[in-house]
Amino acid sequence: QSAAISTKNLALASGTSVAALQSSKKRNNTVLITGPMGAGKTALWCYIRFPENKAAPKTQTSMAVNSAEVKVGDANVYLVDVPGHQKHRFDRDAFLPVARGIVFVVDSVVVSQNLTSTAELLYDVLANKHVQQKETPVLILCNKQDDPSALSNVRIKSMLEEEIDRLRASRQADIGSLRNVGTTSGAGNDYDDDEAAAEKASDFLGYDGKRFSFEDLPNPIQINESSMAMNMNIGGMEQINSWIMELFE
Repeated sequence: QSAAISTKNLALASGTSVAALQSSKKRNNTVLITGPMGAGKTALWCYIRFPENKAAPKTQTSMAVNSAEVKVGDANVYLVDVPGHQKHRFDRDAFLPVARGIVFVVDSVVVSQNLTSTAELLYDVLANKHVQQKETPVLILCNKQDDPSALSNVRIKSMLEEEIDRLRASRQADIGSLRNVGTTSGAGNDYDDDEAAAEKASDFLGYDGKRFSFEDLPNPIQINESSMAMNMNIGGMEQINSWIMELFE
C-alpha cells in the first residue's frame, strides 16, 4: 500500500550525534530512520516533525543526525534520522539498542542499481544483536513511488530477500575462511579469529537450509510504499503514523 506525505520548505533542526544519542538513552520512545543515501530519510523526518506544513521540503544529503521530540497521535516520539553515508554507520549502530522501531527507507527508483549495498545495510540492521534480542519492529519504506520507473514494494521485497539470501551464504563462507586462518596462522591468533567467526555466525538471518524470507524473522517486518512528492495523494501519512502509534500501544 502507499502513503504520500508533504510539508513546506524549512530549515532542519539538526543536533549532534552525541547529543541525540545521550537524549535517546533517557527515553523508551526512539524511532530510528535509516537506510541508504538519497532515499528520502530526511524528507520523511520533516513530514513527521512538521505535519502542519503542506508543501514538499527541499532537502540535501544530511551530514549530521536530525533528532526531535514529536507527537504522533497520542504518542510522544523521539524521532531520529541518521545519514546514510558510510561514516555514520557508528551513529546508526549506537541508536539501534534504544530504538523502539526502525524505519528503513529505500529508493524505489534506483534500488535495482544499488541492490547489494542496500541489502547489506538492511542485513546489518536486521542482524544487529540488540534488534534481534528485542525483536524490534522494522518498517521498510519503498519511497519515491510517484516516479513512473519506481518498483513496487512486492517486487522490492522479492529482490531484497534474494540478495540477503546471497549475502547470507557469502557471510557463512567468510566464517569458514576465518576459522581456517585461525588453525593455520598460529595459536596467538586463534582467539581473535574464533571470536570474529562467532560474531559472524551470530548474525545469521532466517533458517539454515531454507531460502531467506522476511517472514522467518522474529521481528515484525512491514513493507510499505510511499511518495514524498508535492501534491501526491496516495493515502496520506495515515499508514506511517499508524505504524508508529502501534509501537506505543
